[in-house]
Amino acid sequence: AFHDSADRRDPPKCHPNTRVAILEKLMGWVHGLDPESLDTLIIWLNGPAGSGKSAIAQTIAELCTEEGTLLAGFFFFRSDPTRNHSRSLIATIAYQIATHFPNFRERMTAIIETDPHIFNRSLTKQMTSLIIEPFLAHGAFDVPNSRYLIIIDGLDECEDREGQLDILHTISSLFQQSPLPLIFLIASRPEYDITNVFGAGHLQQITSRLALDDGYQAWADIRLFLRDQFADIKQSHPLKAHIGHDWPGEEVLNQVVKKSSGQFIYAATVAKFVKSTRHRPQNRLEIVLGLHPARSLRDMPFAELDELYHHIFRSVLNLDGVLRVLSWHMLRDLNFYDRLSPWPISEVEDILLFDKGEIHLLFCDLHSIVDIRKSETRRDKTEVLHIFHSSLEDFLLDKSRSKNLYIDGPARYAEFSRTILQYLPSQYAN
Repeated sequence: AFHDSADRRDPPKCHPNTRVAILEKLMGWVHGLDPESLDTLIIWLNGPAGSGKSAIAQTIAELCTEEGTLLAGFFFFRSDPTRNHSRSLIATIAYQIATHFPNFRERMTAIIETDPHIFNRSLTKQMTSLIIEPFLAHGAFDVPNSRYLIIIDGLDECEDREGQLDILHTISSLFQQSPLPLIFLIASRPEYDITNVFGAGHLQQITSRLALDDGYQAWADIRLFLRDQFADIKQSHPLKAHIGHDWPGEEVLNQVVKKSSGQFIYAATVAKFVKSTRHRPQNRLEIVLGLHPARSLRDMPFAELDELYHHIFRSVLNLDGVLRVLSWHMLRDLNFYDRLSPWPISEVEDILLFDKGEIHLLFCDLHSIVDIRKSETRRDKTEVLHIFHSSLEDFLLDKSRSKNLYIDGPARYAEFSRTILQYLPSQYAN
């Protein structure tokens, strides 16, 4: 669970010369040099699935380790049974702190000997006994103006939703109980419950939100990353002698960058697939671009991305309703608008016979891949559905990848054509 744990083989981190602005902002906060976040005790780094949150958290952890300001870190991961729950969080953090401060370690050991069942108690009790009390008893923070960072990455990958919220409330109680010079970097997708907790009460007062949006030049960084990856292939691949100097060309590079939709996981998945030393890079890239069919399941380029989408959709309560709305959104030629102007959410609810406000509820657990926002292209600025990543549409329209999530385009088209014919007369009647 540590940033340098053996359990995290080859953890993601920022490619050289990418994410520069956001890394500088975070390090400025750690050093107390950012005027906008001087009083901020928690930064919530949030962004859509695959936007590079874990890579940023890992890079910050490594930078702060070098200068001695990282106190502890915990990196959740849904597929690791030791890292997909909250039960070991406080113990892991306390252990890392104990390696920094001998006095802290002595006090913590005494507490464990007095109460051997401490690790079975509530997170708040563990935090108080294993972290707050040892610090207050031995004054571990005697260095004036010192600030120590604790990183919690992938909070949304803690499988128990109540556990996610318990972690946030426990951190909030820490700052309410004592003036310890700790700061927290918490990274997660903008899940519904997590967003609500950060937006209320004491946490709202001590937290700054840092969203990975277009303001941080993800497109430019992805272009640089892919350019470097393709250059590396031409220099080091066993078949480099058979790769043209100008491969893959600007047009193809632009195509892959556009397809990424600002999604680093897409770009990284493409690079990993194309770099395979057991295949011709040119053929692998053609598979990615859909110009060449995959020969087997082993040749499916987006297996990792597909698993991420399947994981996210497992949280949906009304899957049929969600897929129906997504189908409507994706089959835009039914909308009588151009592709940049999807139908307003309120009208989609009328057409598809949903109650008012129901689409908001349907998508409340999908904020990491879909957003409901005010239209940037419609004059009335009504709310519309926005899909963050174009790769989601490719996934849903490919039965071999999406399986039970598959959207049958022709069947949905026929269904919605009938729906439109039933809806329009009622509009003219009014």
